[in-house]
Amino acid sequence: MDTMITKWIPVPYFQINQEGTILNSSNTTHSYFPATSNIWTIIHQEDRDKAILMLSQSANSYPITKHLILKIRNNLFGNFKCTIQWKDGIGHLVCTEAKSIKNSTITSSYVQRSLINTQKRLDESEKHLDQVAKIVNIRKH
Repeated sequence: MDTMITKWIPVPYFQINQEGTILNSSNTTHSYFPATSNIWTIIHQEDRDKAILMLSQSANSYPITKHLILKIRNNLFGNFKCTIQWKDGIGHLVCTEAKSIKNSTITSSYVQRSLINTQKRLDESEKHLDQVAKIVNIRKH
C-alpha cells in the first residue's frame, strides 16, 4: 500500500512485520497511541499471548480478530478490537476502540485482579518493613 495513502486511513492502522516492528502507520494512530517503533510496547502484558497468536499467523491470508488491551497516549490502557491480515509478509493491523458492555466487563475484571495483586504486594512489603524495623530496634539496644 502506498505510504501516502496509508497516512490518511481514518482509523488506527499499522503495517508491521512478524516481529512487531511498525513499518508504517496512519496519522490517526498517533492520536490514540504513544509514539513507538514496535507494536509490543503498547500491548498489555496480559494480552501478549493473543498478540503472539495474531503475529504468528503470517502465512494465512484471512483476517484474524482479537480484543486486546493497548496502552493509549495518556499511559492508561483501553480495550481495542484488533484485526490483522497478512499479505506478502506485511501485517495490516487495524485497532478500533471497543466500548461494548462485554468489553467493559473485561476491563472491570482486569482492574479488580490488578487491585488484588497490588494489595498482596503491599501486604508483603509491610511485613518486610516490619521485620526490618524490628532488626533496627534490636541493633539500637
